[in-house]
Amino acid sequence: MNRPSRPDPQPSFTRVPLKRRSLLSLTGLLLMACASQPLPVSQSGPAEAATGAPTERVRSSVDLAAPALPDGRSLTPLRELNGPKPSVLLRPLALNANTAVVGLKVLILSAGTTDSALSAAKTMLDQSGVPYDVINPALPGSFSAAALVAEGGGGKYQGVLLTTGNLAYEPSPGVWQSALDWTGWNVLWQYERDYKVRQLALYTYPSAWPEDYGLRDAGGASASADARLTADGQAALSDLKPGAAVPIRNAYTYRANLVNVPGVVSTPLLTDAGGQVLAARSDADGRERLALTFAQNPYLLHTSLLGSSLVNWLTRGVHLGEYQRFNQLDIDDWFFPGDVFDATTKTFQRDAFRLSASDALALPVQRDALRNAFPVSSAFNLSLMYNGDGAVPSAPVSCDPKVVSADPLSSVTRCLAPEFDWVSHTLEHFYMDFLNYPDSFAQLQPNLDIGVQMNLNLSSHSLLSGGMSGLGYYNPAGDGLLTDHGLGTSNVEFLRAAQNTGTQYLASNHSVPSQWDASCSNCGLIHPLNPNIFLVPRWPTNVFYDVTDPAQATAAYNSVYAPGGSFPFWDHALSYAEFLDKETDIALAHVLSGGAYPHYMHQDNARQYAPGRSLVYDWEAALLGKYSSYSNLPLRTLRWDDLGAYMKTRTSSLKSGLSGTWNRATNTLTLRSALGGSAYVTGALIGNSQNYGSGVISLTTLGASQVVTAPVR
Repeated sequence: MNRPSRPDPQPSFTRVPLKRRSLLSLTGLLLMACASQPLPVSQSGPAEAATGAPTERVRSSVDLAAPALPDGRSLTPLRELNGPKPSVLLRPLALNANTAVVGLKVLILSAGTTDSALSAAKTMLDQSGVPYDVINPALPGSFSAAALVAEGGGGKYQGVLLTTGNLAYEPSPGVWQSALDWTGWNVLWQYERDYKVRQLALYTYPSAWPEDYGLRDAGGASASADARLTADGQAALSDLKPGAAVPIRNAYTYRANLVNVPGVVSTPLLTDAGGQVLAARSDADGRERLALTFAQNPYLLHTSLLGSSLVNWLTRGVHLGEYQRFNQLDIDDWFFPGDVFDATTKTFQRDAFRLSASDALALPVQRDALRNAFPVSSAFNLSLMYNGDGAVPSAPVSCDPKVVSADPLSSVTRCLAPEFDWVSHTLEHFYMDFLNYPDSFAQLQPNLDIGVQMNLNLSSHSLLSGGMSGLGYYNPAGDGLLTDHGLGTSNVEFLRAAQNTGTQYLASNHSVPSQWDASCSNCGLIHPLNPNIFLVPRWPTNVFYDVTDPAQATAAYNSVYAPGGSFPFWDHALSYAEFLDKETDIALAHVLSGGAYPHYMHQDNARQYAPGRSLVYDWEAALLGKYSSYSNLPLRTLRWDDLGAYMKTRTSSLKSGLSGTWNRATNTLTLRSALGGSAYVTGALIGNSQNYGSGVISLTTLGASQVVTAPVR
């Protein structure tokens, strides 16, 4: 297919080919202590494929597996502390105590920056949008009754999260102690008892110190276990599928036995195959506690699987923010041909594959098969990012794969127009880094016009630029290594053209640090040079853009990551099944994070290489098979316009300074927004409410400093 060339707006800029092979930013290697498989951590390292073949204009940064623990501390035994428990006489926490009222915030008690579970605690709460404070009580003056009780007598916190059950730390070599002294422990327990506040201990040694959960070390500690829900565990950890086995891996794990302790009622929630306890709820002295006996890290699967359920238990299902899970997949370059990797020569042919009519017609069949096989993702659909210069809008509408047409793909696309979400990918896939306004506009408006002519079900306010370009990630020479110059160097003329053609939501690259907000979990970005443009980051995959079948996919992947590849990582060349397993491990972590960021692939990957099969289908089936084995929490799929609106609303809520209190006597929430904006609340009824899982999520809008009251469901 011939593609038009256009004069460059800057003579010194050499136009790069429209389709290039992915430049991969690999993760560095760090061996996790006691782990059998090295896991990568983030490191920049763009490289071409082993063949030296031209690479795609956009670099993808894809972890081969979940990032490694920074120092292996999740495989370090929890320090056991013992000692006498002196009697501590306490005064009332507050003379004006109003124990019916608690703040909509969680307190994290940590033993300091070396505390291995602190990142897990913060990540769990961040992903649900729950506000929190972190206190290291070992610091002088940091913890007292005043830290727990507000001036009006209400409690400041609705839940207490202990990173470890004893808050052990090492103030000097070989000397271990608890970050809380006995007065501090008793103040904490009195607060939890008086204000009916739950306590969650993320990593607990099963003993009687500093408090007794009715658990004792059963021996046989190890770095792995398969944890299964008890009936009581299913009620407490409701996001998990009944009967699901939670794989605990690369984390020090204590197995515990229940013992009878006067005044303590302990209920196992997770047990191993031998019935020994790995997690338990333990009630004592009017306090509700939940303890896990295995280490946590936000990059480990078991922590990701348990996180949202633990937050819901801790907050009693009532908190600021919200948590949902998504399954979003974009297919780029519809109508354009793609390069094809040659598994034998390790080279590729330029523009050697374009979807056929039968390939296109197979996609809704594959989608429906996924919906039927995995009801947890019954709303799954694809977003198809199209380049209209490759289309023939006048082609007759046909659902016949053998249609006689000037362009059969255009004919069946018109047949499939209502089936999918369609998003403009610019007319010719030009890179927008240096285009002037007229040339930028000429890439955007005509492509929308073609979508309208073909009656595509358009997300008309969304846009994917060629190679996610125009956002400050470029090489001034136009080719070679790309550099993140920051959003402040984006092409303002392209942004102005996007705004003037109705764009509100623009896809950005999660691989580029400036194009997503690391400080805000699952947020998007308002563009700093044009506040009318909101950026929605996308996740890349290692299903390379130029592969059409399993043999090509694995050969291309192994040419980079297997021994002898350009960036060898694995100790052997992976099979197709192993390739899918590794890749969907990464995607599963993204899904469990609660992020709505789409993954993306390319039109080559949608080829029907066998009846009912494509790389797109295989990847989705592997991902959904894993997810469905662990959870019944439904996966949402949104059209791009709705996705952009959701992410913009969620970002507004998280950045609005939302705060509140819960009056358990009246069962109402009082909400306040410091800056004004959207407000997501879980467990209350206000504004627009929707059921999700076993709870309810409400969305309202508040003005700056506005105060409203909402009933708890």
